[in-house]
Formats: sequence, C-alpha cells, structure tokens
Amino acid sequence: MLTAPLFLFGLLAIGIPIAIHLLQLRRYRRVYFSNVAMLQQLQSQQRQQHRLQQLLILAARILAIVFLVLAFCRPVIPSRHSQSHAGGTAVSVYIDNSYSMECGGMDGSLIESAKTKAREIAAAYGPGDQYQLLTNEAAGSQFRWLSREEFLAAVDQVSVSPRSVQLSTLALRQHQFLSSAPTFNRHAYIVSDFQRTTADLANYPNDSTVLSTFIPLGGTDVSNIFIDSLSFHSPAYFRGATVRATVTLTNLGKQAVEKLPIRLFVGDQQLALASVDMPANGSATAQLTFVIEEAESLQGYVETTDYPITFDDKLYFSLPVLQQVSLLCISGNGENPYLRRLFATDSLVDYHQVPASQVDYARLSSHQIIILDQLHTISTGMIHTLQEFVQQGGSLVMIPGQQIESAAYNQLLAAMHAPLLGDWSSGDTRVKEVVTDHELFRGVFSGPTDDMELPSVHGHYRTSYAASAVSRPILPLLDGSTLLAHTPCGLGSFYLFSTPLLAQFTDFVQQALFVPTLYNMALFASPLPAPYNLLSASSPIPLSAQLPAGAVPHLISSDGLTDIIPDIRRIGPRQVMMPHDQIIHAGNYHLAVPNAPGEVLSFNHSRQESQLTFFAPAEVKQLIRRLGLDQCSVVPSAQKSMSDYIRQRHQGIPLWRWCVVFALISLLAEVLLIRLPFTPKKYKK
Repeated sequence: MLTAPLFLFGLLAIGIPIAIHLLQLRRYRRVYFSNVAMLQQLQSQQRQQHRLQQLLILAARILAIVFLVLAFCRPVIPSRHSQSHAGGTAVSVYIDNSYSMECGGMDGSLIESAKTKAREIAAAYGPGDQYQLLTNEAAGSQFRWLSREEFLAAVDQVSVSPRSVQLSTLALRQHQFLSSAPTFNRHAYIVSDFQRTTADLANYPNDSTVLSTFIPLGGTDVSNIFIDSLSFHSPAYFRGATVRATVTLTNLGKQAVEKLPIRLFVGDQQLALASVDMPANGSATAQLTFVIEEAESLQGYVETTDYPITFDDKLYFSLPVLQQVSLLCISGNGENPYLRRLFATDSLVDYHQVPASQVDYARLSSHQIIILDQLHTISTGMIHTLQEFVQQGGSLVMIPGQQIESAAYNQLLAAMHAPLLGDWSSGDTRVKEVVTDHELFRGVFSGPTDDMELPSVHGHYRTSYAASAVSRPILPLLDGSTLLAHTPCGLGSFYLFSTPLLAQFTDFVQQALFVPTLYNMALFASPLPAPYNLLSASSPIPLSAQLPAGAVPHLISSDGLTDIIPDIRRIGPRQVMMPHDQIIHAGNYHLAVPNAPGEVLSFNHSRQESQLTFFAPAEVKQLIRRLGLDQCSVVPSAQKSMSDYIRQRHQGIPLWRWCVVFALISLLAEVLLIRLPFTPKKYKK
C-alpha cells in the first residue's frame, strides 16, 4: 500500500535515461584491411558486448528512478490492526505496580521501565486523544479521562503498591471504562511483568471493540524465602495459657538454607525463637510456643530474614484474650455433681445453675453456653428460644435423662438438624474410637491414642440420623449409635449426649477425657476469629464483638498512621466489616468504638506476590493465540520503543528505507557497468 501515491507521477522521469540511451547510439567507421577475416569476427563480438552493456546500464538507471520514486510514495505493508475509524482515540494504560515490579529492569526497576513505556505510548498518539492511567489501586479518581499532559503527570506519581490483584479483574474494569469513550478507536495497554500467579490470561475479556496490547517487561525469576502461613492450636486464649503456633515457610530458591531463624514478637517483646532447615524449592514448618501474660487481647508478628525480597518476611497476627465464659446449666433432676465440680470453681467460667422451672427466657441470650441436663420435657417456647440462641452463635449441650418425652426432645433435635433419639437401650457397650481430628480436641492430643482407655456405657438412647442431619459423631459407640455428636447450626454449635452424665450410666464422667471434652465445649462457645486477614480479601470479615447501634467505629493501625471509618454491616445475626480496598498497609489494627471494648485485627500481604516467576513474551503470545484473543497483540521485546511500535502497527510496516537502499544499489550497479571493461577474446594463429 502506498501512503503518498501522487508521487507516482515521478515515474515519467524514466524517459530521461531512455532518451539518453537512444541519443548515445554509436556509429561504427569502416576501415579496410588486406586480410579482414579475423577482424570481422572480433568486430562482431565487440558490438554484441557493447549493446548488452548499454542495455544493463539503461536498466540500472530505470530501476534507480523507480525505487527513488517509490521511496517518496512511502509504501507500507498493512497490519491487521492498522484499520482505524475517523475521530479521536481513547487510550487506557494499566501499569502493574505490585511488589514484584521492584525487581531489576532496564531503568533500575521494572516499575521505572513501565513508566517509561507509558510515556512512549502517550508520545505515539495525538494531543487531542483521551487517556486513562490505571494501577492496582483502581481508585475512583483513576476512572476519568485525562489530557496527555495530565496523563504524563499522573505517570510520574506512580509508585510501588502493596495491593495485588488478578490481571483479568483490572482488565475487565479497564474495558468497561473504555466502552464509555465517545469514539470507535479504543486501545488498551497492559504494562506488567506478567507474574504467573496474577496474570490469569485465561479470564482476560475477549472484547472485539478494544485493541489490547500486552507489554511484558521481562521479569526474571528471583529466589525468595517467605512466611507462608501461621496457625494456632488452642481452643481459646486466656491469661496464663500456653499457646503453640505453627509457622509454614516456603523456599523458592534453588539452594537449600540451613538454620533459618524465626522469631515471634508480641508487641515489641520477643517471646519465642526457632530455626528451620529449608530445602530447595520446598517448604518447612516450625513450632513456636509462648505463654500469654496479658489480660487483654494481644497483637504481634512472626518474622524471618531474607534478601532482597523483604515485604513477605513478616506476618502479623491478633489473638483475642478470653476474659470469662458465661455458662448456664438448666437442671431437671437436681444439680449434676460432675458438672459443678468441673465448672463451679474455675475462674475462667462464670457458672450458673437453675432448675427448669425457674428459667428466665429473656436472659438466655446473655450466656455463651447452655447445658440442658436431664430435663423431662422441653416446652415449645424453650425450643424456639434455644434455636434462636444457637443460630446467633451460642453453644447448646443436651444431656437427656433416663425418663424423657421423646417427642419434645426430637422436635428440638429436628430443628437443629441433629440426630434423633430412639428407644432406651439398657445393654452395655463402649466407645468405638475418639475422633481426635474434631476441632473439639484441638490441642488435646499430641500423639497416637491407640492405648487410651475408652469410655463404657451401661445404658443409652439409640440415635438415628434423618436425611437433613448434618451432624458429625465425636464419640461413636460399637452398636452404631453415638455417645456424643456435634451439629453446626447457624453461627453456633449443638452437642448431643445419648446418656445421662452420671456414673451409673457411663464411666465417661470418671475418665480423663471428660474434662477436656466438656471444658473445650465451654471455651469454644466464644468463637475465635481468624488470626489475620489478607489485604486482597474482598469478602466480609466477621467480627466477634457486637458493636452498639449507631456507633461510629475507627480502624486504627498500631503505628497510628492509618485511621479510617470502615463499613460495618449486619449479615444475619453477625456483624461484619466490608473491606472495600480501604486497607493497603500490612500490620496490626484496632477497631475502636466509643464506650465499647472494640476488636483487634491484623492484615497481611497476599503471598501470591511472593512467587516471583514470570511469563516470557513468547509464552504470552502462545497463550493469547491458544485462547483465541484475536484483538490482543504482544510487544516482542521490552527494549523496543513503544512509539515506533505503535506507529508501525497502526500505519503498517514501512518500506521506503528499502526503496532507498535498492535505488543506491542500482546507481552502484550503473557505475560498475560503465567502468566494466568489455574486451574480446584472444585468438591463436
């Protein structure tokens, strides 16, 4: 395709060398010799060679003129993306400013290389076009059109951010914003290191109205050791309790690391220290143990040492310290001595016991755990009250008596989706096994339980599971029934025993297993929140404390640099905090509420940024071809100027330089042909 076809009139200049060729035809003079036999043969041969030489010179001159004219016509090979509509162009540039962009690049770091590419993109378009700059923050201020000067100023302000998002998520918002542009020319640019954990090209929007360009910056794989996760193994945290934490670390390097130190801090005080050997391209765990010395909720962090990537060497956590659990025991056959002996003298449990006839239904919700001990029957009003109590997060323990109204009991059990009680069996049996992996026994067993003495039962109700039951047996019996079953219900828990907790019915009350089983039921009545959340979390964060209505909470970081008003909502019976991307810095936070205890929270970076492996440009090109993303193209080299690349892509591949080269070659051929001697062959006598 010719960009300036009017210059084709210059081909009329071809007549000049043709005219010169015709005017320079030589006339040969005849010379007489006595013997001209051999001279006639030589003269004929010279005439043919001279004619061929003149024709070649003429062809060289014509070609020189043709290529010179074509150079002025600026021929191009059209690109499949070179078609454009009349009007302006909407240009949206996404710069990946995640932590992985801190790695080395042509300009010192990949983030600086990305900013250079963005400036080159703006230089390739006109000053009247519309521009958008998008980063990982995706703030509302970024969704507006900018002039080229405003765009360049915004590029200068881009810096590395702790926020990590999936590429497809931002690309979808980028395409949605481009669709609002009042033009048919919509161009999207993705400037990124294309980290494998975030570059989910399989979910990239396939929009035929937007021309997308991927600019891989050539990130290089980096060895990195980071703290992957942290978990705790206690049912509750209270002053004087020993807490055991498990830290998982990952080594993405090609070399093993020995004696890597791991330190646990609470506040500014180091409470635990361990070391771990890390295999190459593997993971390892370390155990850290400390004693809670504070009476209030504590916050801390676990850290290690690794260079050059440091943002993932520290993981923050928060632990709510339990003050006291309010337990109400509703008795139908007098107070149970085993329950009183276990709970009445414990300072961590606020134990209350009332007969069934003196229950105040209005105050049931003020307790965290309720035990129904050997009630003869359960009224309909109590059933509805207890069902609501469990749905809102309370724990309910049911211990039947030997003489009960099964219909009333089963009405409550059916409402809880728990096993139903059948006929009383007076035969002896025993517990088949202890389900040690149930959360009720978290932190109780540290080894195998094969030699443990299992409880025996001298009478119990047979249990049957309805189709709607969602229970899990904790202490199954040999006859197929269960001594103890757990049913999650709403935000709370429901525990069902199949026999009275008295010595004449079971020796369970006299065994060591009785204490952690019942005691953990009380401790688990205060559900533990997650020790930390991720900055990239978008789902609601449950709150353990119930904030007063109308209160305006403030989420304040431990260093005091962040103070925001979060969005607190109620979903069902529980209050939750909506993240809304407000929190951008990892650390410990306190949810402060006037005249209320508030709550402690911790936030950490997503560990997907820690896996520093990247797609090469060739891999990105293969992916988009396999996924059928026809409107996407890949810049083959990070060193290529984006201004030249964009002009070449939209205008086509220019050929005028080649035309100039061929014109010079034709002129050189003309010079050589003029100076080339054409000599006849020598003949022997």
